[in-house]
Amino acid sequence: MKDKVLVFGHKNPDTDSICSAIAYSNLKNRLGSNTIPVRLGELNKETEFILNYFNIEKPSLLTTIKPQVKDLTNVEKEVIHETDSIQTALNIMTYENYSSLPVVNKDHKLEGMIHISELANTYFDMSTRDIFKDYETTFENLWDTLKDSSTVLCGEYPTGVINGRLRGVSELARIKKGDVVLTTLFTQHINEAVEAGAKIIFLCVSKDDVIPEYNVNIPVVRVNMGVFKTFKMISQSVPVKSILEPKNYFHFKTDEYLEDIEDIMKDSSQTNFPIINTDGTVFSTIRSKHVMNFGRNEVILVDHNEKSQSVDGIETAKILEIVDHHKFGNFETTEPLMIKAAPVGCTSTLVYEIYLENNLLPNKEIASLMLSAILSDTLIFKSPTCTPRDIVAAKELSKISGLDIEKYGMEMLIAGTSLGDKTPAEIITMDMKEFVMGDYKTAVAQVNTVDIDGLLSTRGSLENAMNNMIEENEYDLFLLVMTDIVNNGSKILALGSADKLVEKGFNIKLEDKTAWLDGVVSRKKQIVPFLMAASQGM
Repeated sequence: MKDKVLVFGHKNPDTDSICSAIAYSNLKNRLGSNTIPVRLGELNKETEFILNYFNIEKPSLLTTIKPQVKDLTNVEKEVIHETDSIQTALNIMTYENYSSLPVVNKDHKLEGMIHISELANTYFDMSTRDIFKDYETTFENLWDTLKDSSTVLCGEYPTGVINGRLRGVSELARIKKGDVVLTTLFTQHINEAVEAGAKIIFLCVSKDDVIPEYNVNIPVVRVNMGVFKTFKMISQSVPVKSILEPKNYFHFKTDEYLEDIEDIMKDSSQTNFPIINTDGTVFSTIRSKHVMNFGRNEVILVDHNEKSQSVDGIETAKILEIVDHHKFGNFETTEPLMIKAAPVGCTSTLVYEIYLENNLLPNKEIASLMLSAILSDTLIFKSPTCTPRDIVAAKELSKISGLDIEKYGMEMLIAGTSLGDKTPAEIITMDMKEFVMGDYKTAVAQVNTVDIDGLLSTRGSLENAMNNMIEENEYDLFLLVMTDIVNNGSKILALGSADKLVEKGFNIKLEDKTAWLDGVVSRKKQIVPFLMAASQGM
């Protein structure tokens, strides 16, 4: 997320919110930015119709802008496998300059944390006499430890777990079947070890020593080190899992928020923290500096500016720009930003004008999206929010897109009124906005339809859903506006303790909680301002 600027509209997105985000992201990228459009909710029928009509992929869903652990890009991916030798672990930690690292199993899942001091202490305290008895290791680990100074002289180097004991040159008489023998150039020693059943023989010699050829039935390996040093090197072949002890340590999941883990990391004596994927595998390791140096996510808001209508955690983001046609509410930033706002019917009108300001024209697909947004927000120029600027933009975009405004516009609006597969809860929230009006917390939901009576046939279920929202969010008023796109008016259904706002705002008397508002089709211009005015006197 952090590597791109996110462009998005409001929650419960409508057509303008989605199309403006896609169109403006396209423009910013053409101007050299690195942006991506996202959405803050599920698409409504109308917007789905539009994106499918032009074969455009819907933006991905964004549920929060709060930085999460998974947003960190500067992380350490190195881990230690439980079967790695102490030497391998020491090499990794030295190279990575890490004092500790997570230990993972064969499925890459976290088994524990190992500190470099544990590796060093184990190495220095370990007795080589019973090393293969006390610490299970493998011939592979043994070879990895000695290979830089070793050569196989004869036989095939073995694999698998070492079952025998480690015997030195002074213990030849005690050799048993399967033992690992360290000796010198004495031929008699080698013959005795072979006869006793040794699994492998390591000849500890100087790199300048010339040794005879051996032809025995077990592998013989030349090691260009003395016996004592070879003993200590073999100690490093012990796998990490054999010394890993249970201990308390912090680890985090990729979906945790950075703000929730900062204090833990700051107050902990632990320096490295494993990060776990949702499937339990290790994603990375982070240090405090990764979190402290992580900047805020950068965003561009279109078709909204109020915190309540934006993504969760918007206060943690850096807002670069706003392109909007609504009033400005509880909006505050810590830094200057570019704002393009005007009292037009649709945000896409402003987006198109910005294209022109930059001497650019949208391509056919983007023009089609912006035209769709204008026709949707203005109800094909019938809404009182429609301005001459919207009409000019729509006509110019129709030339680029090749779409007939009336024919395509009506097809689009009718497609958006299909509610047969929507639950009552989905119907009342698919285009709902919250407003604080004086002392009242309100929600105004709008649904475009060609069949208000059909919609109200499920009135009982609609009211139950509205009452649930009132209780859950402590609304004083929930107003459902059912707009008839053919007859140019809206029927309203008002629930809540502040329904007097509706009666006062529109100078009407609600009958059975409903009323018909002739010519009222715009929430922004014909509903919200009147409710706001009414709230001032109550």
